[in-house]
Amino acid sequence: MATAQSLRQSRTAALLGRIWAWAVIPLSSLGTTVLSLALAIGTYDVEEFLGYFTHPVILLLNWLPVLLLQTLLYSVCGRHWLAFLLTAAPVLLASAGDFYKIKFRFEPFTFQDMDSVAAGLEVAGDYPLTLNSRILAALLYTLLGTPLLALLAKGRARPRRRLLGGLLSLAAAAGLWFCVYRSEELYQAVYLQNDYIGNITEQENFIASGFVYPFLHSVSQRTDQPPEGYDPTEAEAVLARFRDEDIPRDRRVNILVLQMESLTDLEAMGFPGIAPGTYEVLHRLQAESYSGTLVANVIGGGTIRTERCVLTGGLDMPTVDRDSGSYVRYFNDQGYFTTGSHPNRQDFYNRVNVARYLGFTEYLFLEDHYGELTGGKWNCDAVFLPEVFRLFRQHAAAGEQVFSFNVSLQGHGPYRRDDVNRGGSYWQGEGASPEMQEQVNAYLSLMAETQDLLWEQLESLRTDPIPAVVLIYGDHNPSFGSMSEYENCGVSFALDREDGFIRYYGTPYMIWANDAAKELLGSSFTGEGPTVSPGYLMNLLFDRLGWPGSAYLQYVGSTMERLPLASTNGAYLFDGGFFNSLPPEGEALLQEFRSVQYYQHKLSAEAR
Repeated sequence: MATAQSLRQSRTAALLGRIWAWAVIPLSSLGTTVLSLALAIGTYDVEEFLGYFTHPVILLLNWLPVLLLQTLLYSVCGRHWLAFLLTAAPVLLASAGDFYKIKFRFEPFTFQDMDSVAAGLEVAGDYPLTLNSRILAALLYTLLGTPLLALLAKGRARPRRRLLGGLLSLAAAAGLWFCVYRSEELYQAVYLQNDYIGNITEQENFIASGFVYPFLHSVSQRTDQPPEGYDPTEAEAVLARFRDEDIPRDRRVNILVLQMESLTDLEAMGFPGIAPGTYEVLHRLQAESYSGTLVANVIGGGTIRTERCVLTGGLDMPTVDRDSGSYVRYFNDQGYFTTGSHPNRQDFYNRVNVARYLGFTEYLFLEDHYGELTGGKWNCDAVFLPEVFRLFRQHAAAGEQVFSFNVSLQGHGPYRRDDVNRGGSYWQGEGASPEMQEQVNAYLSLMAETQDLLWEQLESLRTDPIPAVVLIYGDHNPSFGSMSEYENCGVSFALDREDGFIRYYGTPYMIWANDAAKELLGSSFTGEGPTVSPGYLMNLLFDRLGWPGSAYLQYVGSTMERLPLASTNGAYLFDGGFFNSLPPEGEALLQEFRSVQYYQHKLSAEAR
C-alpha cells in the first residue's frame, strides 16, 4: 500500500515537474512581453499602457515571438534560466532603446535603425538617460528572474521532446512571419483598433501596436517592395511620355541646397507669446525669395526621410543600398560637380555609403573635414555655414558648375540652455513648465543664430559675379517631447484638417538667387510657392530656373500639379481639396506615381 502510494506520488510529482518545466516558458515570456509593452508607450500615460490589454490581439502578437524564441532557445540549451536570459535581455534592451528614442525624438526604434545603432548610442550620450520605474523594473526582472529560474526550474525535458518543441517553434515562427507579421493589412487593422493612442502618424501607429510586433513588421519594410498592382510595362509607358532634357547652355547657374535641421517658424505654427523680432530675419529672407511650405513626413526626427525624398523625387523614402537613380546623377550627367556635407559622423544613417549610391562625387563629414573645424560640436552653424559657402564659391571660381547639397545639425535636440551659443528670452511660456520654457527658448536661440548666419552668408553671395541659386528648407519641425507638449504651450492641432496638419508638419522653403543669377535668368525669384511634399522641391527649383529636367522629373512635375501633397501620414491635397482618404481618381494617380517611382528606382539600380 505504502509502496503504491509512494509510486503515485512520485508519478504525480514527475507530471507536475514536466508541466512546470513547460509552463515556465509561457509565464516568464509573458512577463517579458508585459514589461516590453510598458516601455513601448514611451512618454504616454499609464492609460495607454492599459489600452494594450483591452485589445488581446495586440498582446498576443507581441507575446508570440517572445514565447517562440524562448521555447527554441530552451530546446537548444535545456536550461530555463539561460533561455530566459537570452530572450529577455535583447527584447527588453531593444524595448528600452525604443522608449528613449520615443521620449527624445518621438520616433520609434525600427529594424531599419539597426544599421546605425553604434552612431545612435553615441548621440544618446547627449540626452539624460534617467532610469525611471519602468526601466528599473525591466532590469530587475532580468537580473532576478535568471537566478530564480536557475533555482526553481532545474528540470530538463528529454532530448526528443526538446527537439520536437524546437521544430514546432521554428515551423510556427515561419508560418507566422509569412502569414501574419509581414502583412500590411493586418498591421493597419491592429493599430487602428487601439483607440487609446492616435493613429494619424506613422509613429503613433507603431506605438499603438506595442513594440515587438511593429518592430518585426518593420523588417518587411526594409527593402523596397513593388507597390500594389505594379506593372513595369505600364510604368515604362507612363514615363515614355516624357523625354530627358539637357540644362540649357544659356541658363546654367550654380546650385546650393541647405537642408536646415528643425528650421521652422513657431509663430506660423501658432505658438502664442513669441518675442517680437524673433523671426524678423527669416521673414525678410522669405520676402526676397520664392517661398512656401514644405510638409514633411516626420516631426522631431527622421531627417533622412526628407533628405532622400528631395534627392530622389519620391513620395516616401526609398531604400538606398546600391547605386540608385537620383537628381544628383542628373547633375553629374550634365557636367556639374556634385558635392555635399554634413558635420556629423559618416556612419550615421549610413550616409557615407548612401551619398555614393546616390552619385555624389564628394561628400564631407565630421571625420574627414568638419571635426577639426567644429571640435565635434553639434551646435556648429557658426562654422558649418561659412564653410559650406566658402567651398561652394571655391568650386565655382575654379570654373566648375556646382551642385552642392548640405545638411545642417544645429537645430537638433535636446534643447538645453547650456548648449546654445547665445542666450536671450524669446518665449515667456505662460502655463508651460519651467523645463518646457527652457527647451523652447533654447531652440529659438539656436534658430536666431542660424537666421543671422544665413543672412550674413547670403549677403556675401549677393553681389558675387558667379550666378548662384540657393534652396533652403527645414527638414521637419522640432520635437519638444510629444504633441501634448505642444498643446501645453497653447498650440492645438486637428490633424484631420488641412490647417492643423500643415501647421504640425509644415516647414518653410525658400528659393533665393543672387544678382548674377537674376540677371542671367531674367527672374526676380520672389513670390509665393505652393504647399508641397519633399519630393517636389526639385520640381519647384527647376521650374524657377526654366530647366525642363529629366523625364522622371517632368513626370513628377505633372503629378505635382494635381497632387502637390501626399503625406505618408495619411493627408493629401488633390485637385485643390484636402483629403485624409483620396477619392478613386486621386488614389489611381497616387498608385501610378508609386509605380513609376519604383520603376525608376529599380531601373536606375539595374543599369549601374
